[in-house]
Amino acid sequence: MNLRDLEYVAAIDRYRNFGRAADACHVSQPSLSAQVKKLEERLGVELFARTSSGVFTTDAGARIVATAKDMLRSAQRISDTAAEYHDPLSAPLRIGMIPTLAPFALPYLSKSIRAVAEDLNVIYREQPTHVLLTELEERVVDVAMMSGPIERTGYRFTPVFKEPLVLMVSASHRLANIDNISPCDIPVEELLLLTKEHCLRADTISLCDDKNIGVDVPEQILATNFLTMTHYLAEGVGCTLVPMMARPILECVNSEMRFITIDDSSYGRDIGFVSRKGCPREHILMALCAEIRSRPPMNVAPLS
Repeated sequence: MNLRDLEYVAAIDRYRNFGRAADACHVSQPSLSAQVKKLEERLGVELFARTSSGVFTTDAGARIVATAKDMLRSAQRISDTAAEYHDPLSAPLRIGMIPTLAPFALPYLSKSIRAVAEDLNVIYREQPTHVLLTELEERVVDVAMMSGPIERTGYRFTPVFKEPLVLMVSASHRLANIDNISPCDIPVEELLLLTKEHCLRADTISLCDDKNIGVDVPEQILATNFLTMTHYLAEGVGCTLVPMMARPILECVNSEMRFITIDDSSYGRDIGFVSRKGCPREHILMALCAEIRSRPPMNVAPLS
C-alpha cells in the first residue's frame, strides 16, 4: 500500500461518504472506490460496510484507519521538517497555548505574527502545560506560549511580557467597591481555584502561600475556565485570581464581575515561548518575541 491508499481510507472514515471523500482527495468517486476495494482484497478484510443508511467503518477498519492516520501524520512531519530547513516560512508554524491564555491572547498573537511574517500559515493548539511539553517533545507543536520559567533540558524559555493577576469578585461581594487590595487582605479562604491541570492553580497557591486557601469553597465545586467561574461568583461563591488579559472579555460576558488591582508586582506571571534548542525557525520566533516586546498587549510589562 502507499500513502495515497491511506489518505483514501482516512477520508472515507472522516466523511462517511465515498463521494465527499473523493472530492476531498481530488479524485473521481469510481477511482477512489476501486482503489479501496483493491486494498480490502489485498488485506483480506472489509474496511467499510456499505449500507443503505450510509458508510460505516468496520471493527477491523477502525483499527487499520487509526494506524493509517498515524502514518499520515508521521509522513506530514517528515515533509514539514524538511520544509523547515529548506524554507522556514513554507511549512505551517504550530503554536501551542495554555487554556488560561489562549482565549484572550490569540487575536493579539495572530496580529503580531502577521506583522512579522504576513504569509506564514499558523496552526494553534490549546492544551494544558504538561500536554504542551509532551507535544513539543513529540514535535506536534513547534513552540508553546505559556507561563514560565520552564526549565527543561534541550529547551529554552523566552519571556516576552509579565501579566499581572487581579482579584475578581461579584458585584455583591463585600470587596466589590474597592479598586486596590494588598496581598495580606486577599480573602484566601474564599479563593476558587481552577482544576489541577491548569498551571495558574499552582501559581495561585504559591503566591497566596496560605494553608487555608479555598477552605470556605465547597470542595465539590469545579471550574475548568474563567467563564464558568464568573457564574459561580455571581451565585455568591467567593472570589478568584485571573490574569489581566482575561479582564476585558470577562467584563463583557458577565457584567456582574468586578476587578481589584493587587498592590504587589509579584502577583503576576511571566508569559513567553518554549522552543526546542536548535529549532530551524528560531529566527522567526525571535522576530516574533521582539515584535511582542515592542508592542505588548495592554496593561502588561514587556520582558527581555
